[in-house]
This record gives sequence, structure tokens and C-alpha cells, in this order.
Amino acid sequence: MKILVIHGPNLPFLGKISSATGTRLTLDKINTLLRRQAREMQIELKIYQHYSEESIIKTVARQRQAVSGLLLAPGALARSCHVLQELLTIIQLPLAEIHLSEYPAAQEHYDQSVLRKCAMVRILAPGFEAYRKAFRKLFEILQPTTSQE
Repeated sequence: MKILVIHGPNLPFLGKISSATGTRLTLDKINTLLRRQAREMQIELKIYQHYSEESIIKTVARQRQAVSGLLLAPGALARSCHVLQELLTIIQLPLAEIHLSEYPAAQEHYDQSVLRKCAMVRILAPGFEAYRKAFRKLFEILQPTTSQE
């Protein structure tokens, strides 16, 4: 099983935001956590970070047949990524949508996300917790389909 992980805009600045909360969480630490969790669950990850919807769309379109699901932290793009939402609806790639509560307007982006129409899992939580929950739930959704193959 392979899962595509895409970190949206401004995720590289997570360390700056999390330092105010005292957690010192960075994108590298999240990627390390995801890789460790993936190894334990025998899952292969492909991890990307993009600033634009166009780049995210290109990555999803190119990887669509090589992966079983998508773990996406769209950030502010969530409110306006209609083209990505349409692509995900067309290709029916299982999606776990993550919003990190540390970010400004995270609740608003979560509530108004156009991806809610096609996401199988939606999580709004602090950094590690959000990724951990979304990863596990996406795995649980994908597990029955991969065990039948």
C-alpha cells in the first residue's frame, strides 16, 4: 500500500507558529513521524509540499495510479481549491483532509473547505495528533480494499 502525503502552503513555517505554543513542531518532525508510522504499518509514503493548487493537482494526477490514498493538509487553499476537488471526485482517490489547529483561521478553513465533499476523513487537531489520526483512519479505510487484491 502506498499513500501520497501532500503538505500545502505555509507548512514549512509550522516551526515558527508552533514555537509560540512551546511545542517546537516542524514539518521535518511531522514527516519523520509519518515515515515511522508507515514503516510500522508496512506502508510506503510519497511526501510532497506545494504552495499552489496547480502543483498539488499535477502531483495527484501523476501519482493517482501509483497510490491507494491521499493525506492532504491544504491550509488556506481548502476554501478555494475547486479544481482539486473536481479532480479528486473524478479519480475517486480516497482523501484524508487535515487542518492543523495551530494555524490562524484553521477552524474557518476546515468549516468552509470545498474538499469536505470528497474527503473520507476530515481532521482538525494540533500537529502530530492531526496527522496521526488522519493516517490511521485512512489506513483503516484502505485496508479492506488492499486485503482483497
